Amino acid sequence: MATALPLVGNRDVQARMVQVADGGRLHHACLFEGPEGVGKRTFALWLARYVNCEAATRPCGSCRSCTLLLAGTHPDLIVIGPDPERATAVISVQQAQELLGTLKLQRHSARHRFVILDPADLLNDESANTLLKTLEEPPAGTHFFLITARVASLLPTIRSRTQRIRFGPVGRAAMADWGQGRGLDATILAAAAGSPGLALRLAAGEAETRATLRAAVLGAIGQPLGKLFAFTEAEGKRDGGVNHAALAVDVVEELLRDTVYAANGKEPSGADPDANEQLRAWSAALWPGGNARMSQAVAVARDRLHLNVNGRVVLEALLAQLNLELSAATPR
Repeated sequence: MATALPLVGNRDVQARMVQVADGGRLHHACLFEGPEGVGKRTFALWLARYVNCEAATRPCGSCRSCTLLLAGTHPDLIVIGPDPERATAVISVQQAQELLGTLKLQRHSARHRFVILDPADLLNDESANTLLKTLEEPPAGTHFFLITARVASLLPTIRSRTQRIRFGPVGRAAMADWGQGRGLDATILAAAAGSPGLALRLAAGEAETRATLRAAVLGAIGQPLGKLFAFTEAEGKRDGGVNHAALAVDVVEELLRDTVYAANGKEPSGADPDANEQLRAWSAALWPGGNARMSQAVAVARDRLHLNVNGRVVLEALLAQLNLELSAATPR
């Protein structure tokens, strides 16, 4: 018997996974895919506790297994993220080889051993290929949870060896109930687009940074290339380039989402009427083919930032393409 499910939203996904675990049918390699901030890692850790809990009502949070798993010190829970020894954010082949060495050892005390790769899209070709055989045939009692918001960045050979579990954005009603309990403003919840994690970051101060960037991007688009490149150069120098550029890419994606809203008769999410009018004009120019091409451009930009490409160069390419899409659709 389970205690309350841990996540707001995605109740059907969580309940199905619990049912599968109860039936002893948990796949040996699950790919948890979906937007950032919807709780994929939280659920993976909770499910590891649920499966290994020693109490009647699971997860109890107080048995030896739960205590160690909650503390992150259980020897049968292996969590792998970016290699701290590498300048580029990557799960390295050295980490993959060390993991294989660990998996040759017997489990310590848990009924099931869990390996969490987060984010799994940081596997490069070499490290992914190192893990392929083990992903397909892991040691008895060992399960992999791969977590990603960028599933297209994973090798097809990795995707084909996993059971894909899709988490979606949290619905508006569930977000409203959750946000009300935390005193979050309705504007914050709307801007979070179904991501509780993003809502918390926005409430902690990111909203102001995003609003400034949003206005700056809207002001830069349509300007002569010299002014556009001056903007990307200034933005690319902030916070070492890559981190701030990643936020700028998020803002571009948010603006593109607003153009889709406008194309479908909905109001863009910004509070500035002039900016919303500009986005409606963008929508007329981009929908639908331009939106599809720009969504792909956003994905490429994120991939390049993960490879530690200079933030200015990434933003320059992304905004230049957006400029091109808009100008190509403008009558002459």
